[in-house]
Amino acid sequence: MRLEGKKAIVTGASRGLGRAIALALAREGADVLVNYVSREEQAKELVAAIQEMGRRAIRCRADVSDTVQIRRMVEAAIAGLGRVDILVNNAGIGLPKGPLETTEAEWEKVLRTNLTGVFLCSQAVIPGMIAQGGGRIINISSMAGKSGTLGGSAYCAAKAGVIGLTKSLANALARHNILVNAIAPALIDTEILYWRTEEQWKETLESIPLKRLGNPNDLAEAAVYLASNGGNFMTGATLDVNGGLQMA
Repeated sequence: MRLEGKKAIVTGASRGLGRAIALALAREGADVLVNYVSREEQAKELVAAIQEMGRRAIRCRADVSDTVQIRRMVEAAIAGLGRVDILVNNAGIGLPKGPLETTEAEWEKVLRTNLTGVFLCSQAVIPGMIAQGGGRIINISSMAGKSGTLGGSAYCAAKAGVIGLTKSLANALARHNILVNAIAPALIDTEILYWRTEEQWKETLESIPLKRLGNPNDLAEAAVYLASNGGNFMTGATLDVNGGLQMA
């Protein structure tokens, strides 16, 4: 097992990509704190599934846009798991609106959750990682942050910011053996895509060279790679998991 004995926090883990990542980390030997905001029953089910693998798992309700709640989440991870070796900043919200339709309040909410939350969660675990001699931070960005063509204006801006923040953190923390990388998925089969019309779905599938949507497990395997020894010489990188939709 590639992550035997490691302790992880996965934000936004009750469904979709976060759930797949939490399960993949556990399958490789990690104990996991399952973060959620509103889907308590799904978080409970995920904790039970991880525990059935013989791993430790705890759940913690925390809004990643709130500094106090983040602090409590990290404290819960240390109390329940012992330390934090891996942080996966996955929590986020979508807003498929253009610049004229997006209100200032919506803009602030998306940026606060999708970008500021990544910074605040990272900031909360860094002191412990420095003290223990290292760690891994994995930030979930999006192809929308590179191309600007998917999602709405606020979502694209936030996800682009995640890539820049990843590089900045990687530069600042490399000397502490804290490796910081991002994953930029596109068109993974989760609820965030379900606003599309039937015609848009057809156009979407035709645009993907692999001619299928990604599975959450496709992204989860990339997260395991970055968290494991396979990613020992990677920091500041962004892995594209998009079926060939963007090859730059």
